[in-house]
Amino acid sequence: MAADDKLVFASAVVAATALVLLVYWPVTKAGYVWDDLLTFQQRGWLYHGDAWKHYIFTGFNEWTHYFRPLVVALFVLQARLFGGAPEPMHMVTLGMHLANVTLVAVLAKSLTPPEWKWRKLLPPLSGLLYGLHPMLVESVTWIGCQFDQVQVMAALAGLLCSRRIDNPWLRALAVAGCFLLSAGAKESAASFPAIVFLFDWLQRSDRNLAPATRIFALLRRNWPVYTALLLAGLLYLGLRRTMMGATIAGLEPWMLTPDQARLDAIAYVYLKYWSVVIGIPTDLNPLHPIGSVQFGTSAWLMGLRILGALGILGLGFLALSRRFPALGVLVLAATAYLLPVLGIIPIQFDGSIYHERYAIGAIALACTLLPLIIHEFRHVLAGMPLLSKLLPVLALAWLAWAIPNIRTTIPLWSNNVALWEWTVRGNPGSPHALGNLISAYIFVGDDDNARKLVRQALDDGTACDNCYVNGFMIAVRDGDTDMIEGTLERIRTSPTLFQDSGHRYFYFRAVGHLELRLGNPESAMNALRAAMDIEPQEPFAHMLMAEALMARGSAAEAKAEAALAVELSPPKDRNGRRQLSHRILAGESVHGTALTPPD
Repeated sequence: MAADDKLVFASAVVAATALVLLVYWPVTKAGYVWDDLLTFQQRGWLYHGDAWKHYIFTGFNEWTHYFRPLVVALFVLQARLFGGAPEPMHMVTLGMHLANVTLVAVLAKSLTPPEWKWRKLLPPLSGLLYGLHPMLVESVTWIGCQFDQVQVMAALAGLLCSRRIDNPWLRALAVAGCFLLSAGAKESAASFPAIVFLFDWLQRSDRNLAPATRIFALLRRNWPVYTALLLAGLLYLGLRRTMMGATIAGLEPWMLTPDQARLDAIAYVYLKYWSVVIGIPTDLNPLHPIGSVQFGTSAWLMGLRILGALGILGLGFLALSRRFPALGVLVLAATAYLLPVLGIIPIQFDGSIYHERYAIGAIALACTLLPLIIHEFRHVLAGMPLLSKLLPVLALAWLAWAIPNIRTTIPLWSNNVALWEWTVRGNPGSPHALGNLISAYIFVGDDDNARKLVRQALDDGTACDNCYVNGFMIAVRDGDTDMIEGTLERIRTSPTLFQDSGHRYFYFRAVGHLELRLGNPESAMNALRAAMDIEPQEPFAHMLMAEALMARGSAAEAKAEAALAVELSPPKDRNGRRQLSHRILAGESVHGTALTPPD
């Protein structure tokens, strides 16, 4: 590429990145939402000590399915650099998104023919379309989505290395290294070797050969890369098994045989993710409840869904073998990326049937391949001059729609109360949404609204463990006997409460708090020990334990527990906890009045 062409391309990429930065700038003032509150405001080990060396491999947020050491380590680094302030962490997330915008543009340029006149314009536009894709707001405004951002960043870098490095051994080392980084960020990297092969099929194979001959020729030519990917995958699986104790936790034999309802659900989710990739408007709040759609009950709906899913796959294979291989690679590579989240193996991660953030890699691939797809269809478009003229107008109209959409959604993902009020409006019957809204109210000190929702749940008989655990904690703190009795009865009769370790922890901690109020330090200690067995690094139970030990007359042990509670607290909470510990050690009965209820 001539120097002037490089300058034009670089300027266009900078302009696209600057526009994305401008649109997303409000996120730099956002706070913590959802799991971020638990992760960054109640995990003292993030900020000091050596416990992080254990948690980066296993046990982070009580995970049983996830192994993401790279980003957990990155969280530790950010927590210690920024002292728990959310704004700079949001800047890091935004920086990752901007890096991915650049990678999409550069990779798109490397794929398009050098003689094509639109090569300087369309790849930067691809980066812009990715950067302003309205389905990615969650992945940019929620710090917890750094897992997704880093995974996609490493995968795009790996594809770029595969495209640009000629030496096969150096290429093998670089691509395998990117694969390991991507897998260390998130499990969805499992599809990366298949995506590398598809991109090689598109760019490195001889289209004049028969398909079988073409595959074998490609394997012979690029075997160092594929061997390195295989070895990297085995290394990752070995490390995962060593650190977690299982390669895939929770997998049972029955999960490998799909039934009719599950096939229907897989097809539904697959089609839903394609609507997300295309940018069809959806409700962008955090929850899409599994129970919102019934599967396997309507034969004609199930047939339409399965035919639609198979039709997309068939289109991919047909395009791959005919005149439009880039379109075929897009369909098959995006499908490979989405495979882990289609529910083929029904390990339930949460109560939602899909999440927009899970499509981030498929969206990146679509935007990356878009210029090459347009190039493949140039002859078709040449015969349709009106459509050719409309394409730039459609792109501008899409951006004009996307930017206000993003700006409207950012504030909703920037404040935890706003997030869950919005979610409850969109899912009025969801216990998950209701429980999280109660938690959000409690966290900001809006106990009146929290009590109102707890009482509403009690009156309606809502099956909401989180509602009642939160309500029990408020009632214990306030000495509200009626609410204590009502919520405790719901907790004790819940068939699902103790399946969730977080709920178990908060329940035992609240029981310990209640026993302290009733003047039963021994009973309080038993409950608090049960809580600390579940969550030993959480400071609140240790502070309550210090008070229980003082009430029993064990001053030295109480002092050690209070010191541990202060040590485990994030920096912003330490002064308050230190003052509380002084009051406890002076013999004052505070009953955990400075404790923050669960989020």
